[in-house]
Amino acid sequence: MLRRNEYNPAPELMESLAKVQLNMVQPTKTKSGHFGKYADLADIDSAVRLAIKSSSEPLAYTQSINTDIDSNCKPMAQIVTTITHSSGEYIDVEGLPVEFGTTPQQMLANTTYARRGSLAAAFGIVADDDDDGENITALKQEQIKHDNVRKAIIAKLKEVLKSVPKEKLEQVFATGGMTSKDNNDTQLNKLSADKASLLAGAAIFAKNDAGIE
Repeated sequence: MLRRNEYNPAPELMESLAKVQLNMVQPTKTKSGHFGKYADLADIDSAVRLAIKSSSEPLAYTQSINTDIDSNCKPMAQIVTTITHSSGEYIDVEGLPVEFGTTPQQMLANTTYARRGSLAAAFGIVADDDDDGENITALKQEQIKHDNVRKAIIAKLKEVLKSVPKEKLEQVFATGGMTSKDNNDTQLNKLSADKASLLAGAAIFAKNDAGIE
């Protein structure tokens, strides 16, 4: 089976990746193909390494290949670009599956194409003239995942707060450096995932302490 994305919180890595992308100089498209000019794998790799070096961020990347057989019994390949941070955090960016090929020449050409696409997507590089730049980069994907998790935690917090006795609300919000006056959608929706988790834990404790199931 080809790999599927798994959520892996990586706040330090994402901060570094954002800085690298700010320092990214789009590679010169030196090659010509059927759909116009494009940057090859070497150009993209050079642009990525230069951006990492110029931003002084502790990032590195590796690429691995997964193989499988499709429903038509054709061998397929998928490149996974793994970006790692010195903290130990990492994210996997999976490229689109491509036909593996049946000859050494086809295999080399197809996997090189797949490596190029996965690496470009991972670091937000526009590699082709026909690329409209609207592909979601690894950074954007992770930001969406983080925000969805944050919203889910806040929703759970709101649900638990409804069962917390009023006399215990002040104590609950104090754990997050807040007051019970912040118990409204405007303030709760601004919470980070960490603070929302902290408040949810305090709210659950307060509810249980009051003997409320």
